[in-house]
Amino acid sequence: MATAEELNAVRPRLLGMIDEARIVTTTIARPTPEVIAGFLSVTDLCSTVSDALDELGVGGAVPASELSPVLASGRVVGPAITLRYEPVGGSVGARYERNEKALLADRDLYGVGQSGDVAVFDSGGLSGVSVMGGLSATWAKRVGIAGCIVDGGVRDISTMRALEQPVWSRGRTPITGRHRVEAVEINGTVSIGGVQVRPGDLITADETGVCVIPQAHIQAVLDRCLSGEAAELAVISLLESGAEISVILAVLSADKW
Repeated sequence: MATAEELNAVRPRLLGMIDEARIVTTTIARPTPEVIAGFLSVTDLCSTVSDALDELGVGGAVPASELSPVLASGRVVGPAITLRYEPVGGSVGARYERNEKALLADRDLYGVGQSGDVAVFDSGGLSGVSVMGGLSATWAKRVGIAGCIVDGGVRDISTMRALEQPVWSRGRTPITGRHRVEAVEINGTVSIGGVQVRPGDLITADETGVCVIPQAHIQAVLDRCLSGEAAELAVISLLESGAEISVILAVLSADKW
């Protein structure tokens, strides 16, 4: 559980949507702006990051066929803050009749985060139930959340697009998650598309999918991305200039293309 000092620091930003005992921590390591800028400079971001993760034996990529972007284009790089949901049984209608409190906690997730963070929702792949909609996207944009990765359903797509708030999701649905799922933990370890995510891991996302870079590997992945980008740009330049094959292969062997 987060310490009293941690909770005191963020409490003015919380809406009381989740029991504070379920907030694991509010303190995460965040990369420097230079590291973020370095990743954003990479042309084919997630493809390059995925290759680097493979080379390091880390893995950690989820294709857009599983987690697809709501916006037609866009890219996001930032440290993860996490929220885990579990389904609840019983009658949704009965809960409405009893005027029970909704069990979603997205706004409190944003409250423990900082501008530039990426909100990661683990809904266990429940694509037919929405855990994020237009109001949530508006709140995320208001506090500077860089993007939202939802292994579950989202709704109010038109509003999200009008806001230009970057969101990736497993499904799109009109069905609310209110009274259907329960927020069980903020800033614990979660999973998206079978890839583990810890708070502070670096998230990259673009039109091709989402990558998760463990904190310990961030600099090594960036170094590989930048060197790989430089080699590919050199090859492209040589191809466009009509260079001999031997010259091109001296820069990057054919099996690396």
